[in-house]
Amino acid sequence: MKVKFERKAFKEQIVPEDDFVIETVVELPIKEFNKFLDDMLGDYKFIEERKHLMYVDRDNVWHAIYVTAKDIDYGILVQSEGYGYARYSAFLRRCHVVEVRHDWKKNIP
Repeated sequence: MKVKFERKAFKEQIVPEDDFVIETVVELPIKEFNKFLDDMLGDYKFIEERKHLMYVDRDNVWHAIYVTAKDIDYGILVQSEGYGYARYSAFLRRCHVVEVRHDWKKNIP
């Protein structure tokens, strides 16, 4: 099992506190997923096409997409705030993905 240690961390940096909803899952080919991980601030068509799904509602719940690849056990939650890149992101193990709002099978490129 792995975790990300933060040096001289404040509570806000290590304790999850944002409620979220996964609006859809985007399952990328592994090469494309690794490219995304290496440059999450780059513009991506798969984010641009789904930016309407990502926002923070009046109850302060983050609506995000979950970007992952087949045969890996984690992904990245993305809330783009209307942009084509991962303006906000969070690591999430796949085992924690329990409910998705939209049919994600159609999101496999």
